Amino acid sequence: MVKPRSTLGPEHAGQTRPLATTVALSEVFAADMRVDASAYNILAREIVAGLRNTGITLKPLYGQFGFCAYASNAFRFRRIYVEASHGTALFSSSDIIDLRPEPSGYLSNKLTRKLAALLIDENDVLISCSGTVGNVALAGARMAKAALTQHAIRLRAPDADTAGFIVAFLRSRFGRPQLVTAKYGSVVTHIEPDHLKSVLVPDLHPLHRIEIGRAFVEATRARDKANELIDVAGQELMLRLRLPLFSQFLRRDNRNTVSVFKLENRFDASYHSPLTDEILATIRALPGGVTETGDPLFASEIRPITKFRKRIYVKHGGIPLLSSKQLFQIDPIDVKRLAKAAHIKDMKEIALLENMILVTRSGTIGNVQMTPKYMNGWAGSEHATRIMATNDIAAGYLYAWLSSEYGKQLITRYSYGSVILEIDKEMLSSVLVPLLGTADQAGVARLVLQANGLRNEAWEKEQQGFRRLEEILTLAAHVQPDCGLQS
Repeated sequence: MVKPRSTLGPEHAGQTRPLATTVALSEVFAADMRVDASAYNILAREIVAGLRNTGITLKPLYGQFGFCAYASNAFRFRRIYVEASHGTALFSSSDIIDLRPEPSGYLSNKLTRKLAALLIDENDVLISCSGTVGNVALAGARMAKAALTQHAIRLRAPDADTAGFIVAFLRSRFGRPQLVTAKYGSVVTHIEPDHLKSVLVPDLHPLHRIEIGRAFVEATRARDKANELIDVAGQELMLRLRLPLFSQFLRRDNRNTVSVFKLENRFDASYHSPLTDEILATIRALPGGVTETGDPLFASEIRPITKFRKRIYVKHGGIPLLSSKQLFQIDPIDVKRLAKAAHIKDMKEIALLENMILVTRSGTIGNVQMTPKYMNGWAGSEHATRIMATNDIAAGYLYAWLSSEYGKQLITRYSYGSVILEIDKEMLSSVLVPLLGTADQAGVARLVLQANGLRNEAWEKEQQGFRRLEEILTLAAHVQPDCGLQS
């Protein structure tokens, strides 16, 4: 049997990795007679071999003798959606890794069978198991008691710190390749809870596990706190503007007659929505008055991104380039990296800056993000338009308004296109923003800015946990002779 070289320890470009390996018949039997090459992924085999050679005991992730005794992905169930007041929030497999997870809908409490079996417990380890396999998150208080789709696995650890440690390992370069190796399927890939029994996790000293795990638990709590602050900022904004609940507009008549003088060269019915017209009339009647997003009072520049067509990518290092979807994720995976030397000029246009407001402009319209500090200097794709706020207070206030239900409705009304929807710079610049007194605007903005600071704090805690995991495994590698972990 050919033993592939381990790549644990520092990753280095140019290292030769074998393109083939020999698989023992006993391994085929242990893998439930799987004969697809992906089940014996060379990188994952190298990682496991390196972990074994450290001398650290390895335990299965799941099973009778594993770290976790309970794992489940939900049964297929009929989804009957109702209003939030009569239902239980449902999160999809993509929602679990969002910086600000929002339910995809609310399941009927009365008509959903075995609803209790779908619910998430705080500190559950959530793993996407269908389609995109291997997204991992720790469930915080915001997700607790919500339902989870059958496309994600709930893995339950004996305590919060152990759950945090498992998340750290599975999101690291030591764990995720093992998860991906277990997947099966030609068109839509899957993993099942039983596949987690083959994922091997180093049984570190309890103090080390607690140290790493607690960093991820604290990071999850910091993000939950950040989302609470954003919720409060939104509530404060509506209260100070004295705007009615957005849901009150949804119950009104959807029919509308449009005068030829009000067409504004737009003949699509969505632009002349009676819902939008009522919202605009309500906002324009506010005592503080209104302005537009492009007003220099709030924005020094609204920057659309031209398509930089020639992109040179590198495997290691480089500048992380986030897609419009990855901008909203906790720790994006499979991030493309731009070669620094080839894209120095592009960075003047595509770079992300702290507290920059990002609005998706293509496909899914109107998702709003404020760039946290740790993304400073990264790059974003052309599918998100940048708003360069005049100052931090303006940035916080703009985010609170544009990310509200009112703000999103006013953004999406401009969208055009039949297959892929778009909005442009001028349209985003024209979105109305209601005004408040200076003190009231600052009060709302500071809540948002505090939330953005907590997101950065959460990121730093997790990076600290990753570094500690790397240090412990690397130290074990140097203690063991010829373990294959040294660079």
